[in-house]
Amino acid sequence: MDGTLIVYDKERDDAAFVPEESPPLVSHSKGSEKDHRPLLVNKSVNSRNQKSNPVASWKISNHRINDFAFSPDSRHLAVVTEDGFLHIIDYLNE
Repeated sequence: MDGTLIVYDKERDDAAFVPEESPPLVSHSKGSEKDHRPLLVNKSVNSRNQKSNPVASWKISNHRINDFAFSPDSRHLAVVTEDGFLHIIDYLNE
């Protein structure tokens, strides 16, 4: 309930999650810096350690996530947060 989206693969085993050492910051939203921070990638879908869950972990906002949906081409993820912002994520490149 903190604006973090964690992705699991039902075919993989769960493991203890340790965020990557220096997560990259990706700015993708507009607005005041106080309310909207860049996307914080705690674990990328492109990480070396993809043997176990979670597959990815993203801190999208400081606000609760209300809804999300994948694009028809399965390349992008649309996330709506409690503050009314729509975040579009090219999750294959995050």
